[in-house]
Amino acid sequence: MNAISSILLVDDNVVALKVLSALLRALGISKVREAASAEAALQILREEKFSVIVSDYQMEGMNGVEFVEFIRAQGDRTPVVMLSGSPDKPGVIRAALQNSVDFFGKPFRIGELMGAMEKLT
Repeated sequence: MNAISSILLVDDNVVALKVLSALLRALGISKVREAASAEAALQILREEKFSVIVSDYQMEGMNGVEFVEFIRAQGDRTPVVMLSGSPDKPGVIRAALQNSVDFFGKPFRIGELMGAMEKLT
């Protein structure tokens, strides 16, 4: 976990966002920021940098893949773990084509998620 000092969580499900945030803090991540939409995450990214971004795939407005495509087009190469309860094949392919992106299905084990984040950083 040493390589991961800060995480930006992006999910429009506020309960999932709060639970994952609390778990990551309990595991010793010193800086965990929450964004309830991709648009809110973009605002945060204008001001701050993170070791890794964990984003939901299906969100209102800009979805997770569109979010990653947008930040990559802006030159942001922060590693991303994308989460989804119901991944669709075209979306998985689009996510996989982005640099430093791992795709994770829900439900997941927190240890597996931490392992995926550590591999990306």
